Amino acid sequence: MTTLILTHADSDGICSGALAVAASEEPTIYFTNPVSVIDDAADAEQYDKIIICDIAINISTSEALRKRMTALAAKRDLTYIDHHPLPDDFSAPWLVHDQNACGSLLTYWHFKDKLNPDMSRVAMYGAIADFRDNTPLAKELVARWDKRSLYYQSGTLSQGIEMDRKNFDSKRDLVFGLSKNIIPSNMNGLVKKAVTASRLEEELRARVAQGVIKLNNLSYVVDAAGFISKAAIYARIYGNTRVGVSAEFRENRHAYDISVRAENDIDLNRLLNDSAVKFGGHGGGHPQAGGGRIPEHRLNDFLADLDAAIGRAITEKTTTAL
Repeated sequence: MTTLILTHADSDGICSGALAVAASEEPTIYFTNPVSVIDDAADAEQYDKIIICDIAINISTSEALRKRMTALAAKRDLTYIDHHPLPDDFSAPWLVHDQNACGSLLTYWHFKDKLNPDMSRVAMYGAIADFRDNTPLAKELVARWDKRSLYYQSGTLSQGIEMDRKNFDSKRDLVFGLSKNIIPSNMNGLVKKAVTASRLEEELRARVAQGVIKLNNLSYVVDAAGFISKAAIYARIYGNTRVGVSAEFRENRHAYDISVRAENDIDLNRLLNDSAVKFGGHGGGHPQAGGGRIPEHRLNDFLADLDAAIGRAITEKTTTAL
């Protein structure tokens, strides 16, 4: 039975894909994202089984995605595994969802009967990388392992893939290596990449500290020349605001890719989507971590609008608490 696996290219997605590969026959794996998944699923009918892992369902494209996936599920065996916040009233029989988990944890538990129990550590690599290591599904697995080793291996994977960015062939090799339960530190060149990434991150941290721009409720950097998600974290830290944003210009798309990171009391998902759509872009993700794409001439408008929206959300939450 041929299997198509579509997954995210971050640590959680790579681990989710590895678990899906380990549970499948004749697997083929491709990396996708919330914007591209609808089109990437267009040719899926040539496979007997389709597994989609760790791909958020965007509010603005949710109906188009539901139609595409429902049509696909009527012809093929489809499983869509995700943990990002869902659009209002979104449900489907092909969807496996739990917001209080991560893609790799959900994939492991869904395919548990087809997996060697030792593959639970692959699920934990993804959970640690996605800050879901204290969730109920993770706590049951972590007791099986030395936590220090899990964190080392997860850190090696997360830092190492920062050097690969768009090198999907290299990431595909990682998926198949993890599917055989090879630890990240034993994978060719990954430790060296992780060390290099850590050095570059330290240089990035210093650049962001010098170049961050602070608004009322968010701080941002543009073209920080480094890891976009890390730049967003440091923008929040050094701007001393609730939210940090990093934007990188993509000349071929005439747009900025953005990464956004927030403190725990901010729910970014809908705020980010609403502001992005308003200016011809898209966005979404987790309550405290998201991303998107904004047309090049609307970036400043988007940032100002998101800043104001965050301020309103903070005021509303404070008022409700009183």
